[in-house]
Amino acid sequence: MSKKIITGDDGKKYTVKEKKPFYKKWWFWIFIVIIAIIIFAGISSGSSDDSASSSSSVSSHSISNNNESNSSNTVEQSSSITDTSSSNNKDDNSSAKAVTLGAGTYTVGEQIQPGRYIIKAVSGSGNVTSEGGSNDINIILGQQPDNSDGQVSSYTATLTKGMSIKLDGINQTSFTPVVGRKYLTQLSAGQWVVGKDIKPGRYKITAVSGSGNLTSDDGDINEILGTTADQDTGQVTNVTENLHKGEVITSDIQEINLSAE
Repeated sequence: MSKKIITGDDGKKYTVKEKKPFYKKWWFWIFIVIIAIIIFAGISSGSSDDSASSSSSVSSHSISNNNESNSSNTVEQSSSITDTSSSNNKDDNSSAKAVTLGAGTYTVGEQIQPGRYIIKAVSGSGNVTSEGGSNDINIILGQQPDNSDGQVSSYTATLTKGMSIKLDGINQTSFTPVVGRKYLTQLSAGQWVVGKDIKPGRYKITAVSGSGNLTSDDGDINEILGTTADQDTGQVTNVTENLHKGEVITSDIQEINLSAE
């Protein structure tokens, strides 16, 4: 405390003790220092927590990104698997190789590579027959169709390994690989698979050109079909049938038309 002289109301002088302001006291500054230390410690702790939180956030974000990346990779792999599966459903005719052969007997897998072919007479006409396949071939093939004897100008078929192909009376016969398959409603002579060459459904099948046998591998269809009816042979001009996926339709007719019912 400090002393101060003041003049009273009676005109006399008095000495009084005066208290120091609180901010001039030693304990006040110690208190301030302590408060400052506490505040500084709190700020440092907050920065550390924020840093940890930020690090945690970055880590979490990184994990999230990794999860998203993994999810994306899974989707791509799934898509890749799906694409591969879809590709496997398509006919791979890469093994088929074009070849031209004279009259004689040939083995698929040796002189003719397995695959799907369009068979045509390049020179001459005669019989084309097969043995050992799931659907045998038995046609008269020539450069031009001939309705009088059921001769056709081409025949489409899938030749499998081990089949025996016999060419009788035809000087030169070409085997041309089929490129791609799609649904058709106009069909030449050949073997056609429902679900690959023909869309499954109910159809009225009509002879457009020529005449011959129309059969299915399940036995549901067995008709002689032509452009005119013939009671003596049982030939009809059309037949209506349900065609099921996987069914093989064999036509020895130059051209037929399928009309959805």
